[in-house]
Amino acid sequence: MIDIEILRRAYKMMCHVKNMAATYEANRSICKYVHSTSRGHEAIQLATAFQLQPQDFVSPYYRDESIIMGIGFSPYEQMLQLLAKGNDIFTGGREYYSHANYKGEDKPTMIHQSSATGMQAIPTTGLAQGVQYVEKHL
Repeated sequence: MIDIEILRRAYKMMCHVKNMAATYEANRSICKYVHSTSRGHEAIQLATAFQLQPQDFVSPYYRDESIIMGIGFSPYEQMLQLLAKGNDIFTGGREYYSHANYKGEDKPTMIHQSSATGMQAIPTTGLAQGVQYVEKHL
């Protein structure tokens, strides 16, 4: 059985994601086409995020804002990237929305991704091979 507090936390985040998507749609003239949301995938993305530890790596797809929120980034932090603000903690406002990258001690490392759909798979495969090599040889 899943702890009730985990379910509450997930539900609250799902509501945040839903509200973020509604806000983006209502302000499409500002957001243009550069936003795509995780609507319909929130539960599986949050379940994945809740399993990740700070020593892990994650390579989110551009529609994975639920994973990003689930590992500890706020809607505000994600919106700074959408609006290309200089204080965006992921890229300083220099990347499309949901192309986050992050390296810190408190959350999983997010490696940079290409804007091409599906391109997170190639660098993530290389990362996995590198981890496997280090574990085998060091």
